[in-house]
Amino acid sequence: MVNGNCVYLDFSLNCSSKNIIYIAQCTICSKMGNKFKDDSYFGQTMTAMNVRMNGHRSHFVIDSRLLFEKSALSMHCFLSHKAEFSMEYFKLGIVKQVRPVDLNRVEEGYIQKYRTSICGLNRITVVR
Repeated sequence: MVNGNCVYLDFSLNCSSKNIIYIAQCTICSKMGNKFKDDSYFGQTMTAMNVRMNGHRSHFVIDSRLLFEKSALSMHCFLSHKAEFSMEYFKLGIVKQVRPVDLNRVEEGYIQKYRTSICGLNRITVVR
């Protein structure tokens, strides 16, 4: 569930699947009773899911380079759960596989539909 709405995962896809839309949910925040919570993130990757997750995982570092700021997932943990600063607190799922040219549009559709840029972890992107 994301902001009171069901998200359906595609279980025919796996960690080797490419050109996908994925969801990550903070298990700490999702345990809170509030229906609308900042716990979900929709992302996309042209590479395999496991490669993309390793990219997120590599930002779970607190150092002078401020790597944690480069991933919405690590930034969330740093700001909200410093004692639990780890990728292990996220549930992951693959939502859909799409053509590479459609990744941006489909990802934005999920972000809008589930309102994860308002009640969620997706950052608002300003196009100039």
